Amino acid sequence: MRSLLLCCLVALADLSLDSRKIYEYQYEGHVKFGLEKRNHAESGARMKAAVKIVGSSADTFLLQFSSVVFEEFNGVPGKSDFVAANQIAEKIAAQLAKPITFTYSGGNVGEIRAPSEVTDTVVNIVRGVLGFFQVTVKTTQEIYDLEEVGIHGKCLSSYAQKTNTKVGVMDLTQVVDVTNCIEMAAYYTGLATAVENKVSQQKGESLFSTVKYTYNIKGSEQGGVITKAQAMELQYFTPFNVKKGSFRMEARKELVLTSVKDKTQDIHVNGQMESRGKLMFKIVKNANIPVVMQNLDNPVPEATKLIQRLAQANAERIDSTTTEEVMKLYQLLRKIPVDKLKQMWTDMKTNPDQRYWFLHTVVEVNDRRILEFLDQYLSEPQLNVLEALTVIVQAFHHLETSPELLEAAEVWPFKLIKKNKQQQHCFSFPQPLLNMAEKIRSGNDETEKILVLKALGNAGHPRSLKTITKFLPGVDPNPDQVDKRPRVVSAAVQAMRLIAIRDPHGVQLITLKLFLNRELEAEIRMLAFMTMFDTKPSMALVSTVTAHLLEERDMQVVNFATTYLWSLARATTPDNHYLSTAASVAMKILARKFGHLSYIRSSATRMDWFNKDFLVGTAAEAFIMKRASEIIPAEMMVKLNFHFIGRILQLLEFGIRPGGIRHLFGANIPGFNGEMSKTDFLAVYDVLKKWETLPDDKPLFSFFTRASGQELLFSDVNKAFLQRLIRAFSQSAGKDSMVWTCIERLMQGISWRGVLPFLTAEGRYIQATTLGFPVEISKYYHVVNGMSVNGKRSNVKLTENLGQLLTSQITLTTEGHIGYNKNLWLFYGINTDLFQSAVEVKTTSPLSIPVHVVAKINVPARKFELEIPRSNKEIELFSFRSNAWVISRNIIHPDTPKKTPIGTNEQSQSVGQKYAQVRAADVMQNKWHAIKKMCSKSSIYGLAFCAEMDLQRVYYQEEYPLYYFLGSTHFALKVAPVQESSVEKIRLEINANPSSSSSVSVRQLIDTLRKMGIGGSPMPLVQLKVVAESGSSQKGYDTSLYYTPEGEHTSAQLILSHIGESPNWKMCVDAAVTSVAKANIGWGEQCQSYTMFMRASHVSGSKPELKAVFHWDKIPEQMELYGKSIARYIPGMAFLWGFNQEEKRNARQEVSASVIAASADSIDVKIKFPEVRQMSLLLLVQLTLCREALTSPVPPAYFLHRNRTINSFPQA
Repeated sequence: MRSLLLCCLVALADLSLDSRKIYEYQYEGHVKFGLEKRNHAESGARMKAAVKIVGSSADTFLLQFSSVVFEEFNGVPGKSDFVAANQIAEKIAAQLAKPITFTYSGGNVGEIRAPSEVTDTVVNIVRGVLGFFQVTVKTTQEIYDLEEVGIHGKCLSSYAQKTNTKVGVMDLTQVVDVTNCIEMAAYYTGLATAVENKVSQQKGESLFSTVKYTYNIKGSEQGGVITKAQAMELQYFTPFNVKKGSFRMEARKELVLTSVKDKTQDIHVNGQMESRGKLMFKIVKNANIPVVMQNLDNPVPEATKLIQRLAQANAERIDSTTTEEVMKLYQLLRKIPVDKLKQMWTDMKTNPDQRYWFLHTVVEVNDRRILEFLDQYLSEPQLNVLEALTVIVQAFHHLETSPELLEAAEVWPFKLIKKNKQQQHCFSFPQPLLNMAEKIRSGNDETEKILVLKALGNAGHPRSLKTITKFLPGVDPNPDQVDKRPRVVSAAVQAMRLIAIRDPHGVQLITLKLFLNRELEAEIRMLAFMTMFDTKPSMALVSTVTAHLLEERDMQVVNFATTYLWSLARATTPDNHYLSTAASVAMKILARKFGHLSYIRSSATRMDWFNKDFLVGTAAEAFIMKRASEIIPAEMMVKLNFHFIGRILQLLEFGIRPGGIRHLFGANIPGFNGEMSKTDFLAVYDVLKKWETLPDDKPLFSFFTRASGQELLFSDVNKAFLQRLIRAFSQSAGKDSMVWTCIERLMQGISWRGVLPFLTAEGRYIQATTLGFPVEISKYYHVVNGMSVNGKRSNVKLTENLGQLLTSQITLTTEGHIGYNKNLWLFYGINTDLFQSAVEVKTTSPLSIPVHVVAKINVPARKFELEIPRSNKEIELFSFRSNAWVISRNIIHPDTPKKTPIGTNEQSQSVGQKYAQVRAADVMQNKWHAIKKMCSKSSIYGLAFCAEMDLQRVYYQEEYPLYYFLGSTHFALKVAPVQESSVEKIRLEINANPSSSSSVSVRQLIDTLRKMGIGGSPMPLVQLKVVAESGSSQKGYDTSLYYTPEGEHTSAQLILSHIGESPNWKMCVDAAVTSVAKANIGWGEQCQSYTMFMRASHVSGSKPELKAVFHWDKIPEQMELYGKSIARYIPGMAFLWGFNQEEKRNARQEVSASVIAASADSIDVKIKFPEVRQMSLLLLVQLTLCREALTSPVPPAYFLHRNRTINSFPQA
């Protein structure tokens, strides 16, 4: 007996299956999604089956399933239970009835084989069962770690075992760190152009998961046998910071040995079998969009019907109820082969509405098929360039990268630009772009070189770096062959902007060479500096650049670099976490020599914001690059980025390069003194009049636009284009002018409508679970924009030239609609082709603005009127709805999913069924329900503006931002007619030639307001009236703007008057800018009831100072009470912000502030208040708040240079 027991203990280390035996197990696995909070709904799925393992050879076994059960859960735990989904069980059982084999030896699951008709989804379920058998047993160690392959991938497993030597049984625990797998069975798709931000991901850890297995292993003569095994996987996910509340997935499975029998006959596997891989989960890259489910067996007719229905439903205005149908359309189109897509295009392209919908949805076929379709589309003889540009932008927005796709797609950016430039030839598709660049480089066509470099920049592939360097002087080993024209070199430097992310070291070496090359133009060196910092350089490289800056002689380069470093030192976004530290150290070194920065020279400015709880932020950058010898910048750029859950979306980038215009202005502007007066504008105008003297072959300026990192539009504006434009708009232009054609169509009446659906963002992350079900995290942001216009015939008819318009009175009646519908979905759960079980957050925000106006333009009198007739209907202008649900969908009933609000106690229901709302009287613990409706009525205009809000929250805690967003939200803005009002229409009138008769009523008002008189006669500039008309009566307001010359300076006056019942009520604003900026404000009876005064001044010197004073004589009682209520918080807030408090005698009814530049990077702030009530509410004191050495938000030397004459720019 002892020897038998010893053999069994030794056999524990050899976990195996005996091919002469039949093993029968009972398997059960379930998964649930929710918040793990009491009284919160959850969604889940459960599968049960009897599993039989029979040996067919020494190491190959047949897996047989029977009694398959599949159930769904949707509701509140304890109040709901799993419900059988028999038809789904039948579908799974039918595939599991097919022969499935696997190899097994020494605790390792090998190759899995199954017939081709068994889907990958079902094979993954098999992997979930076989995952129990992938275990490494060591009897000589109680605790050990191993890197091994399991269903989640190659991950670190931590084992702990304890053996009962008396009965020969081992208890084994295995914990798998799924979060940090070396090789993860996961797939990420979408947001193809977004940049991964690893620092943000590390800060937030928005996804965390771990798996624990427990085994009971019994020894036998043949080896260890698993008698019982359990697994529990926990995963936490949040779109924000996981520490601030999260969704939770719990997956459990169990395998219990019920019997072991001797095999009575040999097993032979019949039928064609094929290898389906090993144990690692296989990602199913299907077309299933997780927020919808539908049958995809017959996609072409279904897609055609959807397009027809969407075109009809959204013809006049956006129908917000059709948004999910658009998502279904995307799903269908992704299943259609390219030849069928081309046929659908042929059938629909002549119908304008269907054409819009097809073109702007087929772009979401995000693989090679879309390129093949676009190749045919761009070959259309009558191609609409604007339409083509929009379609190409959308297509490339989500195009997924793969080796074969890159080969086909890399020429497309160049091909598009060539098409847009209307060139006569186009390079063949798909000619390799690198070969094209080599060929163009040897030529002398500047435009061709710029275009091919921009195409290389869009591709952003490190392989193109060697080719780009051949366009860079000082980098290419053959300097004689390099085109040194600044426009070409600038394009070459910018072509490295995306490569900087993929090959930072290679780009750093090149850009450092360029930056240190003082023979290059200043703007080229600055561009190189920008690109270098896009690579996120190390502290060592920043130190190297800093050392060279100390020796730099070109102050344009110095100022650009130091302002950029100054901005980066204050960066808060995670991608600049380490770079901001390096930049801060660099600024401390540079401050002593270059402490006085100037925003008149070249400069770089950055502003950003990032929230660590929500893991979202924004960043905006502006760059101005100048040469010392020219007043107009050589290049200007603006960038806007958005940070979201570990990704950086390069939203928009715009750049302009003044060419001929820059040379026209040269180093100074004769007669320009920098005061922005009328004399300055005339001086600029005198220079611009000489534009026709510029050479014909050089562009006046160039500009580009980039979105998502891709350059979408590039254009040169040359002299010939400007001349054509001037001729087209000149008074003498006749019927051959395009403007004549447009106006003639407008006068005859037009009807136009357009719809633009756009899947702005799609991000999908799919990962294995221990059950073999794929857990998916998906984010979708979808927008449908729409506009319709119906313009009725005007009363003007052109007969001679456009000059007739200057002597005409034009009337145009327009009806239409402008709107959009924005939708955001978040899906977290199981998504297969058979069923979905998940948490789903959906928000929708439609905007709907009807347009019905009558425009009247009296050109000779310089008057414009806009009439808006009364509407008797309530109009919802904007609304926002959001809710979080637990959902259960299956392919048997795809249109009737079960869904339950995650934050209520209601039972599951089908779509369309109402669930009882939680009323205020029924509020339970940790529940919050707020209902508000606020309206503001205007008796004058007969309109009421209303805001409605309905919020339901559970666990309303600010420290958990996720829970704050989970719940029902409804907000709406509406405009409605006031029923008792008799207003017939509202009229807006703009008069650009007002009568000067009112100048004496104005002079008298301002004399009284100033209390010392006005030094000139006010001259009327423009008059604006907004009146409501009812028969012959009018009510409303009249606003007039005046300009008053007073000696060497000027002032401006604005008079707002009431029309109707209170004609003496007025508001007067008198503003002037001399050495001091000041404004007087009065309102009430003849502007005398209430008065206020404001003044701001700048004191130059070694420590520049800004001063501001706000004084009031008399203000309304309500305004005074409001001010006092705010003042109560001033002492406490000042303490929190680090201000010192001093009790001094200050001026009454006055608040003053001063900001002093104390040093190169700090300011002193002093604020004086009149009587302020302390927090005790018993003591009134006069406070002076002071804080020294506060970090400056703007380089203080900016103020030193603010009044400097622009003619005196320093030279390099």
